[in-house]
Amino acid sequence: MGWFHAHGSSSRPAVSILAKADGRPAGAGVLLPRRHLLTCAHVVNSALGKDMLAPDHPGPIAVSIRLHTPEHTVEADAELTVWIPPRTDDGGLGAFEWNGDLAVLRLTGALPTAVEPPRWHPMAERQLVRAWHGSGEPGVFADAEVSECDGRFGYFDGAERTLDIEPAYSGGPLWSNEESAVVGLVTAKLRVRGTLRRAWGIPWQRVTRELDDAGAGHLLPRQPAEDIRDHPAYGELVALLDGPLALSEGWTRCCRTVARQCGLGHRADGLPSADEFAHLLLTRARALPALVEAVRGTAGPVADDLLAVGRRHGLPKLLSPGEHERLLVQLRALSATAAAGVPGAVRAALPLAALPTALLTGGDGGHGCDGGVGGHGRHDVNGGQHGERFEALIAHLEGLHGDSSPADDGAMAVPGLLRAVEFVAAGCCPADQGAALRRWNAAVARRLGVHDAALMDRRHDAGQWARSASRGAAPRVVAKLDPCGPASGGGTTTAAREEPERYRLRLWCDDGDGLRQMSDDSERPRGAEEVAQEIFAAVGSLRRPDPSGPRPVIELIVDRDALEVPVDRWKAAGPGAVLPIRLGTPYPLVVNCPELRELNGGTMLDQWRERWTRLDAEEPLHIDDATAPDPEAVCGLVMERLTARVTIDVAAHRRTGVVQMCLAAGVPVVLWDRSGEPESPAVRHAAGMNARELPEAVRIYRTKTMQRPEEYTGRPVLAWADAGRALPRLDLADPTE
Repeated sequence: MGWFHAHGSSSRPAVSILAKADGRPAGAGVLLPRRHLLTCAHVVNSALGKDMLAPDHPGPIAVSIRLHTPEHTVEADAELTVWIPPRTDDGGLGAFEWNGDLAVLRLTGALPTAVEPPRWHPMAERQLVRAWHGSGEPGVFADAEVSECDGRFGYFDGAERTLDIEPAYSGGPLWSNEESAVVGLVTAKLRVRGTLRRAWGIPWQRVTRELDDAGAGHLLPRQPAEDIRDHPAYGELVALLDGPLALSEGWTRCCRTVARQCGLGHRADGLPSADEFAHLLLTRARALPALVEAVRGTAGPVADDLLAVGRRHGLPKLLSPGEHERLLVQLRALSATAAAGVPGAVRAALPLAALPTALLTGGDGGHGCDGGVGGHGRHDVNGGQHGERFEALIAHLEGLHGDSSPADDGAMAVPGLLRAVEFVAAGCCPADQGAALRRWNAAVARRLGVHDAALMDRRHDAGQWARSASRGAAPRVVAKLDPCGPASGGGTTTAAREEPERYRLRLWCDDGDGLRQMSDDSERPRGAEEVAQEIFAAVGSLRRPDPSGPRPVIELIVDRDALEVPVDRWKAAGPGAVLPIRLGTPYPLVVNCPELRELNGGTMLDQWRERWTRLDAEEPLHIDDATAPDPEAVCGLVMERLTARVTIDVAAHRRTGVVQMCLAAGVPVVLWDRSGEPESPAVRHAAGMNARELPEAVRIYRTKTMQRPEEYTGRPVLAWADAGRALPRLDLADPTE
């Protein structure tokens, strides 16, 4: 056994399986990866009150379990996923033996982060093993020696002056301290005369065969390679760990700190060899961050070298076990309202990142949260869904690349996780919780070698976003635009077709107190210049109590045939129009087409409202000719999930149809380029923006087309339908009609 080792004699059973009738232990179990656990099938039968060796499948049942660790007592339900019943009629069995007898259960909630499945190792004769009673009491264990093992059955004899193995030991681990691993499961005691205390268990060798035969081998833990020295990072780590650091005065403290953070025991004397430590760093997911954290204060250059090795070789975890647990505790402590704002903050912080929707929405959108798991006591993993979702979200964000800034000066980029935490702290939390998250962020940044100025840049970005979000909706002018033919009054002659289009215009203003109608002669036809002039005048009449707030928005209500009318390029006429300002330049201008949403009797209106609520959480969808070559493919993409934002870059002859399909499906935010240019530069310009920044981003692009038209050739159109803002009643202008 090396210097590091799993807690052997001082540890307790991984899992207690509780009887439904009285809640007492029916047996024990062993944790597997991904919230699964392994036990004997007869233990499940016993927990359900059935005959222990009953072979019939119990059906879709769940049993209660209790997990014991030094820090937590965790209670949860576990659902049956694999059933391998006891087989007493197989050939070649003795009077006291049977095959099968395995069950795999899946926990319905997340576990404390420090809990990891144990290693496994083949059972062999003369191994000294320890078994624990299913109650989880630390002193109730039995020591034994494996007297025979043929790969199917392993027999072990109880040592002198030790407890006898009883039924409640069944399904529990047989732990080998020498191997620092589980070598099998306790199965049954032999009831024979004499003083010998003999029992038998299922060796690891048969566990793997039985689960492989049942198609469940993928649930077993992946055993580390026999020779970790083949790993490309191994040599670099050994060289670092065999250098001056290992001779420093605080090295013993660092080694003990890493062992404690990783939930391992260690020898009281000596130090781990460089080879053993490198093996630990490559087989324990958070061991490298734990070591960096331990040495940062006394050996900063070595900490940087360790981080560089991890980045070069893709060692996945960013946070040490302690950092991970502290962040989870703080996130789980958020109120339901604050937790509901986390998806929007993460999306705003990382607009270019691919964030799986399930991580942001939590699947069913539930907002229950039962607080943290820090300290001692009981942690109910079934209490709310936020804890599990936060844990999965952190795991995903840990794998994202960092961003850089001019202040970084070659230092490590700010990781995506830290940027996201800054946005959560700024936009979702009360002052005290936000300050605690920022302190956590600053400590992790120092440990990672992130420049203070770079983190402050991200904090500034987060503050700006939070202030913008808190200001509420921008004031707006709503303009209903109806084409009414050319100035000559219609006809189909060539001269009539060359006449400029005329429009009827109705105007409303909304500066926070609701819509109020502005126009009193909406039936009078107007030209494009006059329309622009009236809209500008309406914008000027808006009350803006906060001049530093967002710019007013011009929202054009159009029918499906006017979606691409180039209103953003219209210029105002009249004596006051000194500057050649286009309508879409000084203010964000968007279009809204209620006509398409209300097709089919308004069946998509509920989808539209639901999509809008997910604007910050859902990943944007991009549609081009490759991803959606026909209408069926477009429909499939749009309806696959509640997409709230779509960018469209298809051939010009298809564009109108694709745009109208998206709007008819209730997608509230749709961006396309009416110029017809393939691989639209306007769409690319806006692709990396946060969804709520799109109106302003499109406005800025339009100003660039005036400054450098040869460079900014796109003609972006943004359809924007805020389900939270009322539209005017679009009935006839004259009530007597």
